[in-house]
Amino acid sequence: MKKIIGVISVLLAIVFTFSSCSFSVNSESIERIVSTISPPEQLIVPLSEEYNGRKNYYYSSLSADEKIEYTKIYNAYMSKKDFTVNVTEDELSSMFNGVLYDNPEIFWVDSSYTFSANSAGIFVEPDYRFTDEEIETMKAKLDEEVNRIVALAGSGMSDFGREKFFHDYICKNTVYDLDTYEKFGDSAYSVLIDGKAICEGYSRALKILLDKCGIYNYLVVGNTENDEGKMEGHMWNVVSVDGELYHIDVTWDDADGDLGEVIYLYFNVSDDDIRKDHFDIEPYDNNCVSLKFNYFTVNGLYFNSFNSFHGMVAPCAEGLTDDLIVEMRFSNTADYNSVKTKADNNEFDRAFYDFTVDVARTSGKNITSKSYLYNDDFNYLCIVFEKG
Repeated sequence: MKKIIGVISVLLAIVFTFSSCSFSVNSESIERIVSTISPPEQLIVPLSEEYNGRKNYYYSSLSADEKIEYTKIYNAYMSKKDFTVNVTEDELSSMFNGVLYDNPEIFWVDSSYTFSANSAGIFVEPDYRFTDEEIETMKAKLDEEVNRIVALAGSGMSDFGREKFFHDYICKNTVYDLDTYEKFGDSAYSVLIDGKAICEGYSRALKILLDKCGIYNYLVVGNTENDEGKMEGHMWNVVSVDGELYHIDVTWDDADGDLGEVIYLYFNVSDDDIRKDHFDIEPYDNNCVSLKFNYFTVNGLYFNSFNSFHGMVAPCAEGLTDDLIVEMRFSNTADYNSVKTKADNNEFDRAFYDFTVDVARTSGKNITSKSYLYNDDFNYLCIVFEKG
């Protein structure tokens, strides 16, 4: 209270002094005085919840104050400018990437950036990859290609049908190429225009196509084990089909010619499934608990019991892909091991051999079985056929 009274008395004294003196201020002096006062920070109006016509997972998860900082970053990206945000370094990293995760059409911003702290917060200089003219040309080209692919999917497809169409299109038309990383291989543009990318490009390409159709999805990151047994960063998608969420990893379903072009092991799997070989997942709990729209469930290739091969022939013949492979999963590990043992010993136990012959004959194609592949984590068996 004493401090408030003191301040008031000083103000009164100033007013009194001014009123008892001959004191005039012209417009020039007002302008000079105002120019010495630092203007307040420009008012930032946060983006709407569906600012780009879709539900944005990372934006929606923020507090009101955080949405203002996110908005600053988004506006800076769109105008290709530097920016200042009032966040911590850790928050900056999450928010910087969050904007890019929500908006896969922003291909001109590299994931690396430089920053420095100042009195206003953290000053950030993004790495903008191209000139304004190049960006505009590339944006038009990407938009045209996205519209073309969406049109190929057709308007009569279900959300599951569109998801599968985009999944297959990306796998068939993209090569996984680490050399593209330095050339923005982490972008949707690299996949849809150049046909080669790393996992980030695959995931962003799927997102931009699903977004265009109004199918809710978002990007997820984590670590996976490479061929050398070392952990490395990875990205994939969570997608909503008929109100339920599923993981889909297009990168790992791209066979790149080893098994043809497309497999479906990671097409609409649960949290429990993805955690078998994807680690340090962010966000971790995605409420992916259903298998209703898992590829194997939809196609009758998820077997809940096994007594004989008889009931498996028809769905396997129907599920034979253009690459002449058929994949299946078993809910029971004991059943899976039984089938796997028969496959490994088909020369001595003709049951599995006869099964593959029946599948070939029922499919109506002149094919014969060639080899078998397994994934014990998923109780997964893949039969590879070749033309007879």
